Amino acid sequence: MLLNIVTDEELLVSEIVKTILLILMITGIVLNVIKLVRNGNRNIRTLNFYFLLVLFVLVFFTGKEYLVEGSMLLHPRYVKGTTIGYCSIFALGKGIEFEYEINGKRFRNCNTFYPLSKDSIRVPGGKYSVRFAKPFSEKGRMDFQKNNE
Repeated sequence: MLLNIVTDEELLVSEIVKTILLILMITGIVLNVIKLVRNGNRNIRTLNFYFLLVLFVLVFFTGKEYLVEGSMLLHPRYVKGTTIGYCSIFALGKGIEFEYEINGKRFRNCNTFYPLSKDSIRVPGGKYSVRFAKPFSEKGRMDFQKNNE
């Protein structure tokens, strides 16, 4: 569910959406646990158990992104990054691959360039700011609107 968004407004909207999703998924977990305890039918209990497992996996991955984007929203840091080439982002299409360095360690990531046109971004060799949060340095996101050239 990684959308590679950078601005405060986009991160805030994403956090609100993820909060709603997490509330719905946790409610589903609670309801399935209640059904598991109360229901005597073995087939329905098995189905509830598998549904419960799926919900736990979804909560784990959604919660992880929630933490990354929350940290990036509340405690952003910036470094210079360089575009390398084009890449593909699952379910989002074409993106731009970039690299950046934090404390001597190099990282590579892929961002969407929405809402900008790809022609407005210099690839390769474009210099732009990369936003990251210290606990998640490897999850940096390039801000193509903040040119560092």
